[in-house]
Amino acid sequence: MGNLLNTYQLIADILSFKSDQSLLESKLKNGNIDWDSLVKVGSSHLVLPSIYSRLKSKKLLNNIPNDLKDYLKEIAELNRKRNLAIIDQAKNLAQLFEDHNIDYVFLKGVALLLREQYNDIAERMIGDIDLLILEEDLERAFALLKSQSYDPSEQT
Repeated sequence: MGNLLNTYQLIADILSFKSDQSLLESKLKNGNIDWDSLVKVGSSHLVLPSIYSRLKSKKLLNNIPNDLKDYLKEIAELNRKRNLAIIDQAKNLAQLFEDHNIDYVFLKGVALLLREQYNDIAERMIGDIDLLILEEDLERAFALLKSQSYDPSEQT
């Protein structure tokens, strides 16, 4: 259990804007880190691109194994490409709703991406586009989306 706790603490220190830079650098250099656990936990919480981005911004990438650095960079690049596609799709949805006088608000991750809240759009992993539509516009918006080949999915 202690090893998992150490992994969570390391991830928290990497992601934090307030962690002690020199202490973090020392932790990374000491070589007593379970990198596989960091990848497993980071992946399960969808924060691998954030870990890469924060290590990069803190200029600490050279303190992790090269194969891990390459892997995190690749994950971040794939996520950047995906997020660019999601941004394009969100802009198309916005235009569609505006053309049909449907009030909408983007929520959560896509809203933050569209507002350019991240230094690097690769930082945030997004799986869908969350939006809020007025109740009186729901049926019209649903029909409009279906007419544009958007298919409803089961909500879990």
